[in-house]
This record gives sequence, C-alpha cells and structure tokens, in this order.
Amino acid sequence: MTSPARDSAATTDETLRQHIHDIRGHLSPAMLRADSLALSKDAHTRQAAQDILAALDAATRELSAMRRLLSTRTP
Repeated sequence: MTSPARDSAATTDETLRQHIHDIRGHLSPAMLRADSLALSKDAHTRQAAQDILAALDAATRELSAMRRLLSTRTP
C-alpha cells in the first residue's frame, strides 16, 4: 500500500508532465509560423523569425529540462 504523500507526489508529477506537454503543444503553431516567416524575402522579417525561433527553442529546452528533472525525482 502506498502512502497518501506518495500518491500525491505521483499525481503532482503527472500533472506537471501534462502541463509541460500542453505548453509544448501551444508553442508548436508559433514555431511552424516562424519557420514559414524565416523564408521571407524581407531581411527584417527573416531576422525577426530567427529571433522568435531562438526564443521558442530556448523555451522548449527549458521544458525538456523540467521533464528530465521530474524523471529523476525519487518518491
């Protein structure tokens, strides 16, 4: 039998994993749009797209790091 604290921690971890998954899903359309803007003939638009993509990549790296931390936690 597991303790309520362990059940609570597992539930919290699963909730956090779901939030990480959902956030990544919300970022995906922005990444696709920025990818298409990166193909623009306008240099300013291309640069803006690269800046957006860099920020989105940083955010997804942070989310991946959070997910890895959850995987290494011990109950």
